Amino acid sequence: MALRIQQMNFRSCLLGLALLLMVAGGGQAAEVTGLYEASVVVPDRSAGARKTGLETALRRVLVRVSGSSAILQQPALETAVANAGRYLVQYGYRTEELPPDATRQTPQRAILLSATFDERAVNQFLRREGFPIWAANRPSVLVWAAVADAAGRKWVGGDSKPGVQAQLQQQARRRGLPLLFPAYDRQDRRQVQAGDIWGMFVDPIVAASGRYNADTVVVAKIQHTGGSVYISAALSIDQHQQWWELSAADMDQALTDFMDQLADRVGERYAVQMSAAQGELVTLDVAGLERLQDYAALEDYLDGLLSVRAWHLLQVQGPRHQYRIVLDTTREALEQSLRLDRKLIPRAAPDPGQDIFQPARSGAGPELDAAAVGTADGASAVTGAQDAGPMPAGPPAAGAAGSMPAAAAGTGSGLAPAPEPAKAPEPPVLHYRWNG
Repeated sequence: MALRIQQMNFRSCLLGLALLLMVAGGGQAAEVTGLYEASVVVPDRSAGARKTGLETALRRVLVRVSGSSAILQQPALETAVANAGRYLVQYGYRTEELPPDATRQTPQRAILLSATFDERAVNQFLRREGFPIWAANRPSVLVWAAVADAAGRKWVGGDSKPGVQAQLQQQARRRGLPLLFPAYDRQDRRQVQAGDIWGMFVDPIVAASGRYNADTVVVAKIQHTGGSVYISAALSIDQHQQWWELSAADMDQALTDFMDQLADRVGERYAVQMSAAQGELVTLDVAGLERLQDYAALEDYLDGLLSVRAWHLLQVQGPRHQYRIVLDTTREALEQSLRLDRKLIPRAAPDPGQDIFQPARSGAGPELDAAAVGTADGASAVTGAQDAGPMPAGPPAAGAAGSMPAAAAGTGSGLAPAPEPAKAPEPPVLHYRWNG
């Protein structure tokens, strides 16, 4: 694959290199951009420094896209990193003033190498090696945190502890994790006290989070005493709670470790484990397609779902369409993605007496013929069908392999009539309404 390498004016496209978090309505999912971009500090602009910087940048991208820092321990990752140039689209430099931190007491001018990697190539590597892929549409995490230090105990958020809040946001951008902070207004203060956070009373805090429509909530108690920082954390996700503790020598390292553990736990829940084997089949029954634009938008949406390897329009009944879907994951992973995106809303199955469909197209032939398969990566229809592996297409045609012509039965040849081939079970039907 030919990759285009070019110098970039990063002053003019700085916003394009940032991870922009656009919070959507509904379940507070956020579309995270810049997943395949990273910036790292380099000592100079030499070829050696550039090679090392690109390797570091690719590691960050692979962790962010997979949702797991554990892949850093996998030998296959180091093989990919050693050939970072194969995944590179473009790179460039900029000079920036870095704020003080645990390693420097004053602001410092530094050279940053910024790189953009090829989305398709990165995803193909992760899929080939069996690593998960976390789509850009990610759940926002509502953070209730309090810090105790020499100045006392304070909330994190609003106009309180802005430095800690900024550090958390910076680390969250590194991992591609959208964060929300409570307003800590009168309503919040009526429901949650700093003592609730300090006591790690998770249930009332989760109840108070309802106004933010967040189903992923983390509570963090941060204690800065002497030369150490201690963090106790509890994550509430899908009505389950996970608890952990950590310590570090300084606040920067503590917040880095905290965000890595938080992102790993959320990523474990939402990242999609890809499969190289033949995919599971489901039938997607979608109502509410009232306009041609709805139909086109739905098929564009199916093309973009990581869980979907291939799809085919089966039947049409007015505003209802049925699709046969070949999955790259499990049905549960597909349903989880649909819940998060909220473009398809679950609905009750129709009454069997009303469940009468027309064929999607006259003479379309078998259910999943190659010419009618759409693919999630935009490949040609025939390629998509081949990638998807064998697809059930009803009983074999007369004279096909595995069947016997009718004239052969009872001809006195001594052969018993061929048994009827076992009929494959029908894939499960998922009923949704278009909400795009």
